Amino acid sequence: MNKSNERISRRRLLRESAAWAAAGVLFPRVAARRTVAAERDNAAGILGFSCIPLCFWKEMHVEKTMSQEDWIRMAVELGLDATEIFEPFLQGLDASGKERLAGVVRHAGLKASMYTVESDFSNPDKREQAVAHVRRAVDAALIFGANRVRLTAASHTLVRPIEGAAKPLAMRSVADGLKACLDYAEKKQVMLALEDHPVLGTNIADFMKILELVDDERLKVNLDTANVPSDSTVEFAKLVSDRVVHLHVSELLDGKHGVVIGKGDVDLRGVFRVLKNAGYDGWISLEPLAGGKEDLRFSIEHVKEAWNKA
Repeated sequence: MNKSNERISRRRLLRESAAWAAAGVLFPRVAARRTVAAERDNAAGILGFSCIPLCFWKEMHVEKTMSQEDWIRMAVELGLDATEIFEPFLQGLDASGKERLAGVVRHAGLKASMYTVESDFSNPDKREQAVAHVRRAVDAALIFGANRVRLTAASHTLVRPIEGAAKPLAMRSVADGLKACLDYAEKKQVMLALEDHPVLGTNIADFMKILELVDDERLKVNLDTANVPSDSTVEFAKLVSDRVVHLHVSELLDGKHGVVIGKGDVDLRGVFRVLKNAGYDGWISLEPLAGGKEDLRFSIEHVKEAWNKA
């Protein structure tokens, strides 16, 4: 690479430093390292490594003791290429606030791998609201430069499980709701990625039935490695590998969440082999549900090694 292409002009450096200072964080000089990392990940056939920092849910969402800027600075330090934009962490931000945060992400040298929301199409009476929510999410994703939006069939907060005679009706409502979102997303050049997520989608047969009912290749998949039983994850990956555009790497131990990624029993390397064989070229995003910064550092290195050796 020509050295002149790597050089950041003094004027640009000052401008970007000012933007970071306005955000209350120090400007990290990471451009050259980001270039090397991007070239490395492209050589590995993927866009890079990202993270949705759910292990800091309490600090970022409940106590508010950790800011988005704190997380972005940590993501840079840990060598990530991107961050997911998780809608609950944006609570209280209007469009201008999102634009400011998007600028902070860009100036850190990070990408936004996906705009992540929880949608709920399971109730026909509330389906229109769910569709409107997704359209707003598509618009918000574009602010951050993300061309993927994570969707769920139903909310994990539903009081009662969807079962019995109610399940086919809910699944039809989900399919109709997802169909209603696809044209808008395509117009905006954003991919919608359905996740195997509670409460309607962690049963593999149910998830595949929803894809069948939608019957539209424009609906893609965000594969979560820990939302189906760990002994089924590789088989599930085989079923959806041609539609996966984003990957959540999470962990189970004895069927339970809340374990540091790399210290559970999910066959990550097996999942990665399936995706590599299918030509996967999207983002690999860690979804840690336990641990702190050093645990996350361990998990990132573990996942990178597992991908490279798969």
